[in-house]
Parts: sequence; C-alpha cells; structure tokens
Amino acid sequence: MHPRTHRALEALPPEERAAAEAAITRSVARRATPAGQAEEEEVIRKVREEFPPLAIDPELAKALSALRAERERQGLSLSDVSERTGIDRATLSKLETGKVTNPTVGTLRALARALNKRLSWSLVDEPAGAGRC
Repeated sequence: MHPRTHRALEALPPEERAAAEAAITRSVARRATPAGQAEEEEVIRKVREEFPPLAIDPELAKALSALRAERERQGLSLSDVSERTGIDRATLSKLETGKVTNPTVGTLRALARALNKRLSWSLVDEPAGAGRC
C-alpha cells in the first residue's frame, strides 16, 4: 500500500477505516483475476483513446531544432548549456528531441540566452478556414 494511502487510512475513524480497507482488499483481489485485468486494460485503453498523449507543435519543434543546431554550431555540449542555464542535461536533451511537448517560455528564453540568442514571435494570418476549433 502506498504510504499516502496508509496515512489517509490512519486519519479515518475506525469504522470508516475498516470499510475503506475492505474496499481496497476487494479491489486488489478483483484486479488479480483475469476478468479484473481485462477490465483494467479496457479502462486504460479508453482513457488513452479519450486523452491521447500530447504531440509537440510543429512550429515549436522547428524552433527547438534550430536551438539545437545553434548549440552544435557553437560547439557546445548539453553540459555546457546546462551550466549556463541551470537546466539539467536530461531535460535539455528532452527539450531538443521534442519529448517535452509544452516547455515554458522562460525555459525557451533561458535556452536561447545561453546561446546568445533571443526568441522572436510574429503573428501571421492563417489561410481562410484554418485554425478554427
């Protein structure tokens, strides 16, 4: 049992605690059966279908690719940029490869600043009918 669950149970009055522990025991036993496992897999499938993993925006991916190319052009390693930004190497690598799908503007600015660059945005018209939800 997870420590938070255990602490939450300890905070309950004795009767409620007994009922909650019984429900947890039933749930664990149910998930141990083939039918319970199939039910759990179906729930997971439905959640993934309804809430697919986020994909990185193509324009953001292009900007991150440009930042990586600039880092490499300058001969800087991820460790070098990490020292300049305070962002750990693993996170920088995930940023450059698009595994961080929604980085903050502050993070992007810090990365650009470490390369003696600055971010620039522009607002452009979409083709007719594009971008409407």
